[in-house]
Amino acid sequence: NVLPHYWRTMVVLLTSDGLSSPALQAEMQRQCAAVAAKAGGGIRMWYIPTAALHEGANSRVVASMSKQIADRFSISDVAVIDPEHVRHDELERQVAQLRPNVVYAEMGNTYALRHHLRNSGGDTLVHNAMRAGALFVGSSAGSIVAGRTVQTAFWKDWDDRTANGSIRVDWTDPKLAAGLDLANGRSFFPHANGQYARATWQKAQAERHGHTDHEVIILADGEGYLVDGDVGRCTTCLFSFLAPGPKGSGFVESRFATTVCRLQSFQN
Repeated sequence: NVLPHYWRTMVVLLTSDGLSSPALQAEMQRQCAAVAAKAGGGIRMWYIPTAALHEGANSRVVASMSKQIADRFSISDVAVIDPEHVRHDELERQVAQLRPNVVYAEMGNTYALRHHLRNSGGDTLVHNAMRAGALFVGSSAGSIVAGRTVQTAFWKDWDDRTANGSIRVDWTDPKLAAGLDLANGRSFFPHANGQYARATWQKAQAERHGHTDHEVIILADGEGYLVDGDVGRCTTCLFSFLAPGPKGSGFVESRFATTVCRLQSFQN
């Protein structure tokens, strides 16, 4: 596959449970320093709270969560903009006014996040920010939505597909379940802890839900995956992914020690 030209400068940090480990925090510090250098000092973050607001958080909680990130990583300007309630022209106006060079998609209900990004025009604005050189950071649902498909949320089936009755989408439709696809065709499965860490269980879910046609990056809590241009690597000492095996053989699991892997090296 030929990568689009903007992939050469695109940076994406996808995590299982946010910036929860020293390795992830160090990576975020490095990426924020790079953003600040490019911007001449100012970091402006669009914090997307939609998923969290559909998992019990309120506006005060998400404001506090966004402030913690800003304070820890010296982010000078933060706008909490929820595409469920700020849509189309107004969303475009607010994002244009902010000119974000960091986009942070919070954890929570995967389906609410994907639906409202699409319906508001937010997904286009995220892609535009990435083309302009912004850093995208995803936490759990934010990481799933950044992948090729949000159907990896089917594997554990933790999230309410109707977002507490607020949306009606046939998530079994691959087109409606398409993610932002910020990792060159890969999908993401976060919270691969306990029973969900078993490769046999993961392979069974991939086969059950028809995800054997592309690679799924498996992330336990504390782990993350960084895409930096045409290079992808894990931010922790070990990571795994499920990849299609030889034709007719199903999925195989691969594990890597600390390495830097060019994205093309994973392609068939």
